[in-house]
Amino acid sequence: MVDAPRYIELVPVTSDGLIEADDLPYALPYGLEPRVFLRMIEDVQDVIHRLNTALFEAHHAPLEDLLDPAGFSGMISRTVARRLAAASLDALVVNTFHNGYPDLVPKGLYAHNSVQHGSGIEVKASRSDGNWQAHGPRSGWFVWVQFALDERKDLAAVEREATHVQTVMVANLAAEDWSWQPAAEGRIRSGTASVKATGRVKLRAGAVWISPSYAEEHARLLADARLATFDQNTADASVRTALAASSDNLTSGQAATLISAKVGVDEARIAGRVAGAFRRLRKSGAIAKEGKGYRLT
Repeated sequence: MVDAPRYIELVPVTSDGLIEADDLPYALPYGLEPRVFLRMIEDVQDVIHRLNTALFEAHHAPLEDLLDPAGFSGMISRTVARRLAAASLDALVVNTFHNGYPDLVPKGLYAHNSVQHGSGIEVKASRSDGNWQAHGPRSGWFVWVQFALDERKDLAAVEREATHVQTVMVANLAAEDWSWQPAAEGRIRSGTASVKATGRVKLRAGAVWISPSYAEEHARLLADARLATFDQNTADASVRTALAASSDNLTSGQAATLISAKVGVDEARIAGRVAGAFRRLRKSGAIAKEGKGYRLT
């Protein structure tokens, strides 16, 4: 008898990764609570476990090999949408319009709960930790499920780890949080919208559940996204704000300390950008040296 492969194992879901509502940067939409997402993750893990167990017993390849990447992600997103609809106490239903946006809509808002483009929550599932895409730039609420899929080619399928959710993120994205790459001339493939750093900050800051084994990497990626948004304009504005709020004149280093606490990025990573802001503002006459520090003019 062949030993059961690792990929059919039921991955346990721990409440240790749950983020309480009071610790989120904004209230969750449509009355959803963090624990709803915990139950949803359990459903996703259970579906993958049951389907792969049945496939293994029938001598088929694992689900991850039978479906193409888009199909597998689509299966997860549909599982998520149906679970959230069931848990929303009739606040949300699955959008019945074929390929309609968003996946979940308020019950009764649209005839037959069907709309091509309306309001609600869009659900996305991705194995990527940041290269998040959609068919077009969309504004509105998103639930983004990031999962880990063992794609190591140097292992036999039976030795691969079971697919599991790493984090679930919820955010209200604006159209400005997306970049747009039109389709190349003569290509069949449609254009692609990608989540910019501002959107990645919103999503990662709005995580409602993070696997404890992924928490450190999640924090690193959030800090990276925040740093990516700290451009020249942001640095200049942050220095102005810091100087305006301080009763004392500030050096570049002192300002960097204050700003790092506000933007959530290690001081050492923004010190050079803050120093550059001081140089630009001094050159423009917006700030002037006074004593050991600087003040707004």
